[in-house]
Amino acid sequence: MKSLIGAVLFVAGLTATLAHAQFGRSWPHTPTVTVIGAEVDPRLGLVDEAVAFWNKTLEEIGSGFRLGPVTRIVQPVPDEALHSLSLSVVGGRRGPASVPHVLRDLPGDLRILLASSEIVSFAGPFDANSKRVVGIRGIQYPPMNLPNVARNVIAHELGHAIGLGHNSDPTTLMCGRLCQGSGPSRRRDRQWALCRLCS
Repeated sequence: MKSLIGAVLFVAGLTATLAHAQFGRSWPHTPTVTVIGAEVDPRLGLVDEAVAFWNKTLEEIGSGFRLGPVTRIVQPVPDEALHSLSLSVVGGRRGPASVPHVLRDLPGDLRILLASSEIVSFAGPFDANSKRVVGIRGIQYPPMNLPNVARNVIAHELGHAIGLGHNSDPTTLMCGRLCQGSGPSRRRDRQWALCRLCS
């Protein structure tokens, strides 16, 4: 009985907080997902996998929140603006991250930009229009070119975009320092990562 009550409380707390973004704001609706990049890119399928993974996980825990449909746009990625936002989000700059204008005008609520440059992958803050940018490092740059790394990085950054923060366990998807190459599969550790959301 005690474990049943604990499970109910866990799911209730998780459902209430899962869509709460790490930058202090919640998604006001189901976000549409737009992937922007080259016409042929191995990361396109990995984005689809990550969206399906998170939607399945959200369904399994009883959350009503989901990521919306994925749309692809073939166009050059504004790498300089993406690099600037990456530095602002993960580079230790003080103060709130400022989303460059060129990134604010892109379609979709959750815009995933598949960079061709050596940025540090990130999930940006909500902009003034309640939209977010996720930047993914170029596939040709280490460690993205190692087995499973691009797959895990994309799922990791989408985890941030839906509200998950980091944990300290290097064997899980949402650890602060992703395991390179032989890291864990997303499916094996999703329950652990979700359990840590409420802590």
